[in-house]
Amino acid sequence: MADQFDVHIITPERVILSRKAKAVSLPGGLGEMQILPDHARLFSTIDPGQIIVTVGNANKIFINGAGFIEVADNDVKILVDFAIGNEDIDPVAAQALINEAADRLKKVSSEEVEQRFSFETELASAKVDAEVFRKTQSSTLSDETDTPHDNS
Repeated sequence: MADQFDVHIITPERVILSRKAKAVSLPGGLGEMQILPDHARLFSTIDPGQIIVTVGNANKIFINGAGFIEVADNDVKILVDFAIGNEDIDPVAAQALINEAADRLKKVSSEEVEQRFSFETELASAKVDAEVFRKTQSSTLSDETDTPHDNS
């Protein structure tokens, strides 16, 4: 029985994660699911939510969009619209965006609907980035990189 398996989190833009893991928890289309070594073959939808990848004694946490998961022969492929982990977020820049968008919103009149919507969207996006960073910063794996590995 294997004690780890390969995990790949892939978005349309890039491979977010590719490494060995002990477990993966994610929001399946019919509810939360956990994948462990030697899991049965599976193909399922993924709902937006949170993916937790357990490597050693640490967790890497990603906020994800909708997608699919395929499990076969200790290889897990997670294909999602987007996935954001704390490594993707600069907390100082996110806070600066929050402050800037909030200041802009104060100066926009209620008649400038399109501009107000744009600033509100920027503000919401920056707040999400800051919250993702806050929730995931304790899950960073400092001594390992998220790169493809040698299977030999």
